[in-house]
This record gives sequence, structure tokens and C-alpha cells, in this order.
Amino acid sequence: MYLIDANAFIEASRHYYSFNLAPRYWNWLHEQSVAGTIGSIQAVYEEISDGEDELSRWVRENTPGEFWLPEDDDSVAAIGELAAWAVGPTREFTQSAIDEFMASADLRLVAQAKAMNASVITREVASPDSKKRVKLPDAAATIGVSCVQPFQAYERLGLRFA
Repeated sequence: MYLIDANAFIEASRHYYSFNLAPRYWNWLHEQSVAGTIGSIQAVYEEISDGEDELSRWVRENTPGEFWLPEDDDSVAAIGELAAWAVGPTREFTQSAIDEFMASADLRLVAQAKAMNASVITREVASPDSKKRVKLPDAAATIGVSCVQPFQAYERLGLRFA
């Protein structure tokens, strides 16, 4: 299973998979969700559902609990692992970086991926030496979660526009 980060949704809607250019992509995402191969989490839903653009409308049309997965006991446990790593002495993140990460959908996305043995689809890239921001791929790596770029994941899942 793949869980999608907010940045992958936002970039797709603004650039290469705009709703006018590639409506099939958005239908495909829904189909993949029904098939159990793609989803995201409630925290990502909350991050991008608030607007009045096409992406926000599409997000609201896909039911929480189906496409948008809630936290469970296993993901909450993984949140604890990630929090311990972020504040641990080997990382030396700034306090603002820790605070931002602890309040982020990224934290919850990685934790849910760990709980489900899923991969994360994200445009974010690792930056292991970063101190001012906790990068999603770095957090994911610490608990054994893989991150995949969107096009790579979609190709693996067989997305085709024929």
C-alpha cells in the first residue's frame, strides 16, 4: 500500500495532473483507494480540504475512513518512536523544527505507514544533516518506512493514460 503526502496532491493538481488536463488521474486515485493500494490519512485531509479550489473539493468528495485513514493504536505507537527520535541527542534539531514536526501531518503519515507496512509517496527529499526542519524521508528512514517519488509509485501501480 502507498500513502500519499500532501505535497504530492498539491503539486499534481497545480502542475502535471491539473483537473482540466488529467481528470483520469483523479479518478484513478479513487479507484486505487477502493482497491486498497493507495490512500492517505486524516491529517493530510485536514491540511488540504479547507480551500475552495478543485483539489480541496476533490479531497472533500473522498470519504474520510475510506481514502483518508484515521489514526489507530499502532500508528500512535509509531508516533512515539518518531517523537523520541526527533528529540534524541543524536539529531540536534532546533526547537522550532521539533515543534513543527510534532504538529505536522508528516509525523502522522510516516507513523501510519509504519503501522500498515506501507510506503509514502512524497516529493520531499531527504536531508540528513538538516537541523532547522525535520524532513519526512529522514523520519521515515529511522523507522523503516520507504519513501517513493510519485511517478515511480504510479508506474509501479500501472497508471496509464491511453
